[in-house]
Amino acid sequence: MRFPPPRFIQFYPTFRCNQKCSFCFNDSSQSSEISFDNALRLLRILSENGIEELDVMGGEPLLLDWMPDFVGAALRNGLSVNLSTNGSVPDITGRFLDFSGRDFTIGLSLEGSTGERHCTLTRAGHFSGVLRNITELLSAGFNPAVKTVVNRETMADIQGIVDLLKEIGVRRYYLLHMDLLSGTDSSRFSALSYPAFLSFYKKIRDVNPEMSILKVNASCFEKNTLPSGVRCAAGVKKVAVMPDGSVYPCNLFHHIEEFNLGNMFRDNLAVIWESPKLDVFRRAAANSCALPDCANRAFCTGGCPAHGYFHYGRKDSVDVRCTAGIR
Repeated sequence: MRFPPPRFIQFYPTFRCNQKCSFCFNDSSQSSEISFDNALRLLRILSENGIEELDVMGGEPLLLDWMPDFVGAALRNGLSVNLSTNGSVPDITGRFLDFSGRDFTIGLSLEGSTGERHCTLTRAGHFSGVLRNITELLSAGFNPAVKTVVNRETMADIQGIVDLLKEIGVRRYYLLHMDLLSGTDSSRFSALSYPAFLSFYKKIRDVNPEMSILKVNASCFEKNTLPSGVRCAAGVKKVAVMPDGSVYPCNLFHHIEEFNLGNMFRDNLAVIWESPKLDVFRRAAANSCALPDCANRAFCTGGCPAHGYFHYGRKDSVDVRCTAGIR
């Protein structure tokens, strides 16, 4: 089966970050960072290959002074842009004011309803700056997406965050299922199984009907969002591009060299897209998860393969977040 070109690209322009969030798996000590010239070169390649959507991630992309110019160039090339930021950089509104009303979405992270809670989790003192940026974006006519990672540390505070966001006029709020690409006991305890996350999300959504509350989770947990017979969206709807141009099935695999598909600056994207390394995502057998009593089993393809590989060395292993010890 041949797959159409990827619908979107996850792009890491930098791994550098000015926070050290307790739940983050990215290594902010990595010095790899794309140049502005190469970033523009990447845009040309994506446009030539019919890519329509770009998710700019990190790291903290707004630590790159040229990011507004890059977003503008992407929009002129016909790409829609979703940019994720921790919200710490001053005057985000001024940097992106020209793009209000364009096909551009900016998402900001808020991990607590108070400065103490937010700053404890992010290990940085940016709470007031994040709120200021959200408020200024709203005043300028943007519709920012505010995001919180859901785990056992943040669950009790989520409704407090919702109340705070309602007060300042936020209309879109995303709950993110925490990735668990860490072997520490504390991280394992913090993670929720997908059924537990889904139940919590529905509860928060249902008691706050006046706000658009959405969720972000691995596609493997919702096979109705995928083509028939595939494992997840990696290598099916998307690939991830790192600062040096290297390509991986998704951002969760970026630290595993076995899954390096090639390089955008050296290899043709069509050739990268036909890599046999993507067969494991595109040719999935029946759900082999060993948790027969899971409430989500009928809707799942077997859990996130990145998590199975990271923790057990196998792409078909049970998702570690769904094992009994952290349910």
